[in-house]
Amino acid sequence: MTLRFALLLQASFWALFLSIGSFTAFAQGGKVEFDAAAVARGKTQFKSSCGFCHGDDATGNRAPDLIRSPTTNHDVNGNLLVPIIRNGRTDLGMPAFATLPESAVNDIIVFLHKQAYSALHSANVPSDYPVAKLLTGDAGEGKAYFGGAGGCSGCHSPTGDLAKIASRYKPVDLQQIFVYPSAGRRRTATVTLPDGTTMEGSIKHADEFTVAIVGPDGWYHSWPRDRVHVEIHDSLAAHRALVEKYTDRDIHNLFAYLETLK
Repeated sequence: MTLRFALLLQASFWALFLSIGSFTAFAQGGKVEFDAAAVARGKTQFKSSCGFCHGDDATGNRAPDLIRSPTTNHDVNGNLLVPIIRNGRTDLGMPAFATLPESAVNDIIVFLHKQAYSALHSANVPSDYPVAKLLTGDAGEGKAYFGGAGGCSGCHSPTGDLAKIASRYKPVDLQQIFVYPSAGRRRTATVTLPDGTTMEGSIKHADEFTVAIVGPDGWYHSWPRDRVHVEIHDSLAAHRALVEKYTDRDIHNLFAYLETLK
């Protein structure tokens, strides 16, 4: 899924240029503009070379959805996508495109990032988004991952908090929610002072220099990090760790399993 290409824009007057070959994206006032000509060329090239398996719009067909692929969303200036396009994934049936011109590869990458950016920032997901485009995984393997390598069963239960979850969310939302959950997140810290006294509270600020919490007394407390011991508790830490470990196959298999929970 979905789901991870993001540009963090701190103020409306900031501008950011990203380049890869013919690829240029310009961000101004919170909006990213892609080179329209490069996007158009990339769309045509992608449809010709990749569309049969990944769908003309890159949302998946015989092969996975690339718009919500961790590879696409972790890619920076082609560092992940170019090697895959050039070398293929023969173990998964994807051929290599070693002779594809560099300009064509760059245009494909622009197109994919444009699609991913548009999906991420879209306020409206069609209610009739076809689940078939998302269901490219194996539910059995997803169930095994849920109870095994993914460690999901340590916190969740298909007969408890996840019971009938596929009936509660549209497919595209369900995929987004399990990869990037936000509801219920709570970050707290236990701070141990030099005299051994401990205080726990909700984190208001934490970086490599300072930690600040609101304690049980309702007051704001702040300390230099090098003078106290800090233990941070994050209810979604396990999910964030998985984002770095998920493969495309893991995500699609896990989603296929969750879609059976109706």
